Order: sequence, then C-alpha cells, then structure tokens
Amino acid sequence: MTLPTPNQNVDGKLFSLLVASVKDAAIIWIDINGYILSWNLGAEHIQGYAESEIIGQHISVFYQPNDINRKQLRNNLNQALKNGMYETEGWRVRKDGSSFWAHVVFTTLYNDNGHLIGFAKVTRDMTERKLLDDQKAHANAELERRVAENTRKILTTELRFRKLIENSYDGIALLDRSLVIFYQSMSAERISGWRAGDLVTLKMVEITHPDDADSLKQLFNEILAKPGVPEILTYRIRHKNGNYIWIESVFTNMLDDKNVKAIVCNFRNVTERKSGETERDKMITDLVQRNKDLEQFTYIVSHNLRAPVANITGLSTLLNATVDDDPESQEVLQALSYSINNLDKVILDLNHILQAGSAANDKIETIDFPILIEEIRMSIHHLIEKNNAILIADFNDISQINSLKSYIYSIFQNLITNSIKYRRADVAPLIIITGERDGDKIKISFKDNGKGIDLSRHGNNLFGLYKRFDRSVEGKGMGLFMVKIQVERLGGTILVQSEPEQGTEFIIQFPLNKK
Repeated sequence: MTLPTPNQNVDGKLFSLLVASVKDAAIIWIDINGYILSWNLGAEHIQGYAESEIIGQHISVFYQPNDINRKQLRNNLNQALKNGMYETEGWRVRKDGSSFWAHVVFTTLYNDNGHLIGFAKVTRDMTERKLLDDQKAHANAELERRVAENTRKILTTELRFRKLIENSYDGIALLDRSLVIFYQSMSAERISGWRAGDLVTLKMVEITHPDDADSLKQLFNEILAKPGVPEILTYRIRHKNGNYIWIESVFTNMLDDKNVKAIVCNFRNVTERKSGETERDKMITDLVQRNKDLEQFTYIVSHNLRAPVANITGLSTLLNATVDDDPESQEVLQALSYSINNLDKVILDLNHILQAGSAANDKIETIDFPILIEEIRMSIHHLIEKNNAILIADFNDISQINSLKSYIYSIFQNLITNSIKYRRADVAPLIIITGERDGDKIKISFKDNGKGIDLSRHGNNLFGLYKRFDRSVEGKGMGLFMVKIQVERLGGTILVQSEPEQGTEFIIQFPLNKK
C-alpha cells in the first residue's frame, strides 16, 4: 500500500508503514470524489474487506443502499475542504452486512505544490460505546419518564388530598409545639369562623372556654408525652362571632414525623348533640323526680285509704247485724260489702305496683336457677299437685347470674302459675323452661300446652292492668302487668307467641349481670 505524504515533517515511507500496521482504526486514502485509493489492516479488520476487493470502490459501499446518510457524504467532504478536517459518527455496514457504529474523521490532503489530492479517512468502531450510551440514554429517558409520572401522581394525589381535606365535614388543624395553629382546613374555618391568619398569634387554649381550659392543658401534656397516641376531648371553643360552641377533637402528636412535624387535630362541631344530651339529661332528671312524686302520691293515697276502708268494713258489719231479715236490705248490704272488698283489693294492688317499682327492691344477688325453680315449686306445690302439672327446666351452661332476685322470682312464679291456671280441659299442664346465653344477655323461654291466646284480639291488652282475656279463669288481671314492669326494670324485653288451643310461649331477655 502506498500513501502519499501529507505536509508533515515525517518520512513518507515510514508514515505509510505506520498507517498500514494500525489495527484498531481504518485509515484509508480516498480521492476528491470519494473513491478508495489505499487500505490498511485496521480497515480490513473493522470493515471486512481485503485490500484487493475494495481498492477503487466508492466509500458509499459502507452505507445501506437506502441509507439517508449517503446524502451526507458530499457534505462531509465539503466540510473537510472548508475546515481542513471534519468529524462525524453514524451507523456503517461491513462486508457481511452487519452494522457497527463508526466514528469517522475526514482530513484534506495536499501535495507539495498545495494541490488537493484527496482525503484521509480514519474510522473507529465505537459500537460498544454506542450501545452503552444508548443504554444510558434509554435508562435516563426511562428515569425521566418515571420521575415525570411519579411527579404527576404526587401532584394528583396532593391535589386530591387537599380537596379531600378542604371539603371534609370535619375540621383539620395543625399545631406546633407551642400549641399555635399554623394551618387549618376550609372546613375548620366553617366550623369555628376563625381564619388561619387569625390564629397565628393565638394558642388553642386562648379560644377555649375558661371552664374547659384546664382539661385541655392537661390533655396537651399527655399528648406531648405520648407521640403517635390519639387523645379525644370534648370541650367548648369561642366562635369568632363571640359565642361558644362544643367541639369533639382527636389530637395526635406527630411532631417527630418528618413528613408532618405537627400536632394533628381532627375536630367536629357537636353543639347540637351536646344540646340534645343536656335536654335528655334534664328530661331524665324530671322523669325521675316525677316517678318519685308518683310513688309518694301512690303511697299516701293507698295508706290513707286503708283506714277509711277498714272503718267502712267495720260499720258495714255492725249494720248487717242490726238490720232485719229484709231481703232488699240484705241485698244492698251484700253489694256494699262486695264493693268495699274490691276497693281494698285495688289499694293492695297499688301497694304491689309501688313495691315493684321501688328502689328498695334493687338488691343485686347471685341467683342459682335450679335452686330458684325448686323454691317456686315448693311455694305453689298445692297448685302443681292439684292440676297434675309437670314442670321441666333446663338452663344449659348458665346456672348462675347476678341480678334482682325478687323480680326474677316474681316473674317466674307469675308465668308458671298462669300456665297452670290457663290449662286445657282434661290435659295435664306441661311447662318447659329453657335458658341460654345470647351475647351479654340471657334469653329464657316459658312454653306451655295450655289454652293459648288469640293475639289478634287480645295482643294489645295482654300486659295491661286489670286486662283479662279469659274470665272463666279466676284472677285479677295483674300477673302479666307485673311481669312486664319487672322485666323492663331488669333492662329487658318480653315477647309472646301463642295460638288458641296450641299453647303459649313467653320469651324474656335481660342482661346476664345487672349493674
């Protein structure tokens, strides 16, 4: 290979030998039109052509036939002519058709007379660097895409979160360690009337009702001592218009959270609820007082009537002894005696009702159901034996509870007695009592095989005072009335299921342990 000597102080033959031996770069000489005049080992190594195959061919063979870069060939040479050298990069093609990324430098060559004799073209294979650069560029582009996407998501989430906060029913405020509010949501402003700017110089305790300030200060001490633990307080704050409103707040110390760095307060206006509670408490107090007044009135009436009724009974007896055997007079005296007896029974019933609702009977005791059933069985044994009644009781795993024994004894006795009294003709009474746990309550069933009740006719009056649905059975109509009062006094409920001639089931439910 012969390469002309450029304008350098280097022996031409030595320069040609140096170029020919270079293997890591393709160094060739092309004429002014781009035809190859020389070829070195580096060119053969990089581009695959032997010297005999390539000399005389145009350098366009290093490009794909439809490669747009072919149009840049003349521009590359023109740039080299203009500047003495031109540097470019791009994809080139080897003899076998494979591609590589080439770094190319065109340098103009002149003879000793200064005439242009062609160009030196130096090409290096930079494919590995190109692939790394492309990978980096792809990675950077992907990173930028992810950053942009995450930024968009963060902004979207922040906007959504901000809208959620600003439109929340509850107020949200952030306090610093000095208990100064430095941020509050729009809902907080709607609740309290205070703008965020109004509160920058005010501590929370300064707008708190004087009667609640100590409770709030104590709560804040606990909040500062317990990071991350929510604390709840209901108290009054001064609305910006001057009146006080009740708010329920949840405070959480998040001062140590680097993303929050605040005491977070979620609060809502509970003025209406507190007003309702106050009104309810007043109604309960009034009701308790009225019940006391009613008890006292009933006590006075019943006791003051007993003496006159006793006197009337005595006078009636004396009068009966002095009146002749006149039938009409005897009939009047009998009617008078019957009325006096009824009045005396009503007075006794009033006393029973008074005792059923009296706090004097509110004695909580341990009740053993098997023992209770036996006590009742013994107290009404004559009624059981007379009617051949069968009494079965099963309380499963509930043998004892703590409650008002006098009430439960009375309830059991009344319901058992009723089942026997309201028996079907020629059918021995069968009463089955079962008890089971129902959460924190006990459910007890009293089921019999008696006459049953037409609930469509008598259901509304079944538990009424002096209401009797079967006058063929002796009674005063007080038993079920007393049962209902006592069940409710236990904090329970009573239901009835019955059909005529199909028996009756009473189901009562009340707390397992009365407090």
